[in-house]
Amino acid sequence: MRERIGSPDVGIVVGAVTVVDEDGDRARALARTEVAKYVAVVAELDPTVDIPEDLLSAVKSRMAHGDHAGAGALIPPDLLSLFAFAGTPEDVAEQARALIAAGAARVEFGTPHGLTNDHGVHLLGSEVVPLLR
Repeated sequence: MRERIGSPDVGIVVGAVTVVDEDGDRARALARTEVAKYVAVVAELDPTVDIPEDLLSAVKSRMAHGDHAGAGALIPPDLLSLFAFAGTPEDVAEQARALIAAGAARVEFGTPHGLTNDHGVHLLGSEVVPLLR
């Protein structure tokens, strides 16, 4: 049996939908569509998120009817920032930097990464991560 010396460090890991692109508006539009899926399911279960009931009902209704883009269009900027990293590389780096400053030990950038996965991953590696070092 292997002896453990000391205790492991425990840290908070934060991960979220990520959409990064040079066109921040387009990135946020796609992120809203992606986030609407989660808001419709998770928002009621998260006691730290306060979403007006009429907004939540409208998002759920549009999602139930397959109108994901329409549901996403309802997501306001302040709500989007609670559920996603989205915008230009500088925007995404700033969001990650704020979480690190608040105590996150690690930040994980979730899918879809960008307007296309390949370009999003490229921007994360070549522009976002260097801004965090």
